[in-house]
Amino acid sequence: MKFNIQRDHLLSALQKISSVIEKKHTMEILGNILFEAKNDQLTLSGTDLEAGIQITLDAQIQEPGKLTLSTKNITDITKELPNQVMHFNLKPNHWVEITCSKARFNVVSISAEGYPNLPLFEEKNYIYANSERLNEMIEKTEFAVSTDATRYHLNGVYFELLPSGMIRMTATDGHRLSYIDHEVFTKPIDLKRGVVIPKKGLTELHKMLQGTKNIGIAFEKGYLYAKSEGAFLFIRLIEADYPDYRQVIPQNLDKTAILKREDLLGALKRVSLMAHEKSKGVKISVQNDLMTVASSNPDMGEARDEISMKYQGEAVEIGFNAKYIMECLEVMKDPEIELHFKDKTKPGLIQSVAHKNHCYVIMPMRI
Repeated sequence: MKFNIQRDHLLSALQKISSVIEKKHTMEILGNILFEAKNDQLTLSGTDLEAGIQITLDAQIQEPGKLTLSTKNITDITKELPNQVMHFNLKPNHWVEITCSKARFNVVSISAEGYPNLPLFEEKNYIYANSERLNEMIEKTEFAVSTDATRYHLNGVYFELLPSGMIRMTATDGHRLSYIDHEVFTKPIDLKRGVVIPKKGLTELHKMLQGTKNIGIAFEKGYLYAKSEGAFLFIRLIEADYPDYRQVIPQNLDKTAILKREDLLGALKRVSLMAHEKSKGVKISVQNDLMTVASSNPDMGEARDEISMKYQGEAVEIGFNAKYIMECLEVMKDPEIELHFKDKTKPGLIQSVAHKNHCYVIMPMRI
């Protein structure tokens, strides 16, 4: 097997693929990238069996074939080489000679025969999705995914088709819940029941969306497939039933405060400095167009801040985890937000004033 390829093109592909490969793996070959050369194209593949990426590049193929190289080694080598043509030559006993300009490497590899079979990406029934909208949906849900390994069914985002034809993505860790609705696909998608996309796969999909207008998406036999500009991605879906999250979305919240997002975010950042390190609990009080945010910690001291707002209703005081509110506000882009609540025992709900398709539910705390 012999081929030549421009260094910068190879490095870009290696960096995209290396993110899906785990540093700790059960099989040695899963730490490698598969190189397949044929028909003047070089295809690179990487997988941890839960997710996988395949990228095809133009190359000069002198002898077709397959080889695998350590992800770390080949990426480190390529980074240090000048932007010139790299020459690869597979030699006996799985040694690979790599030359570029005056640099020469002889690198040990593992036979490609033991590399896991990857799906046939081209044969899927892809439906194109709006990349910008899908990107926004990931940003506004991914942060709320549970990281508790014992709650496996919550370790991903729930992706479902609504009766209206819109797509909803939902994430929760049991303490807060974020969901967003959008028209995403260019034509109706056949998705009879919702699926749970694991966080790692969602992160890889998020990266793939950058700089693209549309991306092809397909669902088949427990996997999500995506394709965009010569790159393919597969994600193994979480095989578990997602809980009925609609039960925790509060209804009949009769109190609403309207205020500037940056004002609340800034107050929470300041006041949470004095909150308990683990709970990050703050007390929010609303009364007469004034919101007071306060925290107290016997080991450190106390803090309070005041924010002007629009509010009509009875005075109310409620405790929240400041970190959970701040993470939500960080992904909201609009200048004004609404806080909906009832009393100190009921969840609160945060929305943008301008865009009501994104809702964030947060459970109260006793403080």
